[in-house]
Amino acid sequence: MAYREGLELMARKQLGFAFRDISEHLPGAFIIYRADKEDDEPFYANQEFLHMAGYKDMDELFRLTKKSFSNLIREDEKKKIEASIWKQIDNGNGNDYIHFHLRRADGSYLSVLDHGRIVENQQYGKIFYVLFMDWEDMKSHYSEKFSG
Repeated sequence: MAYREGLELMARKQLGFAFRDISEHLPGAFIIYRADKEDDEPFYANQEFLHMAGYKDMDELFRLTKKSFSNLIREDEKKKIEASIWKQIDNGNGNDYIHFHLRRADGSYLSVLDHGRIVENQQYGKIFYVLFMDWEDMKSHYSEKFSG
């Protein structure tokens, strides 16, 4: 397709980026997981997420979270956070926004802003794409926005 006559130059440029290239160079941490209240298995996390959360690789993430996104949420916040995410989705929003404490590989917690989007995937059904931003980094870079 990239060399098909009539395909515009811009479309050709877009075809030149592979998923891995994009996911590893976006300036942000993200994870993809199953959007199911009973089975929230992570499918993918980019290197930025693994680094932010202190996991050396996907195998360690799977092992330490027991393949459940909810195990990334601090225990005392879990019910409230999950309820908030599903309330936003059940109200017809394609996106959800939530602040919580992300469990890191070493057991410590990182305050994060989670911006998720639910989509239908042909292979996996409903899934969430979630971007994470370090809450303290956001406050330090945008202190004037947080103070008012």
